Amino acid sequence: MEQASESKVWSKKNIIALGIAIFLAVAISFLNVSWPWFIALGLLVFSVIVIFILKQPFIGVLIIALSLPFERIGAYEFGETTIRISQIILVITMIAWFINLFLKNTFKLAKNPLLPLLAVFAVINIISLPGSLNLGRSVIVLAFIIFTMTFSFIVPNLVNTPAKVKKLIMFLLLGFFVVSIFGLWQFLADMSGLPIEVTGLRDLYTKDILGFTRVQSTAYEPLYFANYLLIPLGILFALFLSGKGEMKSTWVILLFGLGIVNFILTVSRGGYIAIAVTLAVVGAFYFRKLFSLQNILIFLIAIVIVGWVAVQALGVGGELFTLEKFQEHIGNAFYGASYDERVETISSAMTMWQESPLVGSGPGSFGPYMANHPFYVPTDGWRIVNNEFIEILAENGIIGLFIFILIILLAVIRSFKAILRTKDFYLKAILIGLLGAFIGVLAQYQTFSTLYIVHVWFLIGLIVAIQNIILLPKND
Repeated sequence: MEQASESKVWSKKNIIALGIAIFLAVAISFLNVSWPWFIALGLLVFSVIVIFILKQPFIGVLIIALSLPFERIGAYEFGETTIRISQIILVITMIAWFINLFLKNTFKLAKNPLLPLLAVFAVINIISLPGSLNLGRSVIVLAFIIFTMTFSFIVPNLVNTPAKVKKLIMFLLLGFFVVSIFGLWQFLADMSGLPIEVTGLRDLYTKDILGFTRVQSTAYEPLYFANYLLIPLGILFALFLSGKGEMKSTWVILLFGLGIVNFILTVSRGGYIAIAVTLAVVGAFYFRKLFSLQNILIFLIAIVIVGWVAVQALGVGGELFTLEKFQEHIGNAFYGASYDERVETISSAMTMWQESPLVGSGPGSFGPYMANHPFYVPTDGWRIVNNEFIEILAENGIIGLFIFILIILLAVIRSFKAILRTKDFYLKAILIGLLGAFIGVLAQYQTFSTLYIVHVWFLIGLIVAIQNIILLPKND
């Protein structure tokens, strides 16, 4: 009965209708204007999508996968709060899922060994609240953390078959393709002198500031765009090396090249370290295939082409751009003003931790701790440690950091167990790619510190989902 109902939802007519609705939703999110008829169209499209999600909650997860990179463009500002497409769809999907469970009179949840540790981590955050210098901010940050953690809970419950994994990956790669094409347009348009109203760039990342454009695409900052790109790039690299994907190798190579060019153009220092780690992790699993003669030739050709495209693109800026400026910006990861600031914030965070070593001073407290007054937002915003692990230590204490590390270790160890057990080459490749991306995210977390990132918790949820698909039939 359930399969018949699901097949009706995935009929050709419904797929076309859903496709048109999603296309219009993406187009509307890019334009982001407030004409009455435009708002009416947006509400109509939104209503169609909601109806589909209510019928089949898994569609909500697909749309979330598609909309993961839409952080700034495609989001809406309400005061100091940014509402993103993925966040709205998560709420609707949760409601639809609970309604479906109620109607079926079953409340069986997917296995998720991370949940107890995540609950303990949330409790530690709550316990640390009395030590906060700005309780209002700490409560808001805690709410964001718990909300984004929800992605790691909902995904394993709705992505529970290999067929669903394949659909989700296609939607994820479709979203990646759209924002990567937009990223190239953004770069070329800005280097050609078009205004930020056309390019969608924040003025901080235009060529007028650094002498070259830093691509952020639809993300809030280049480093967040680079962080998101780790997921599709990890998947594509694993699919290419495995040679067992649903997509032809030519398409995988082209998409991977498109993503790498965008990654280079983010000029994210931490991102460069992260992508190296991601590719190294994936490559380690496919070590023999990595160094086959055919793949070595493909890599050499790809490096030459991608390098040439990147250099040509960077050269569009003319006199404003010099290689020295580019090298100087990258080198600031290890010296210069940016490095000095990072050393200062880490030192201050360690001092803050010593004042409350067990459970810390509350989520989001480092910014008020560093401000002239804990209740007044500095002109350049609340400061962060620029190291997630040190920030957790300062704000959640040694206990919070210990639990966070346990969460990481459990996710990684269970992934290794699933990878070694599975005979499904596709699921194995996807899980290896996701694991590589996850470890890459952890590497980049040495250079920035924002815990409530939607795509990071979605990544964790998808890792758990694939682990379950592989392990549970074997009575894990």
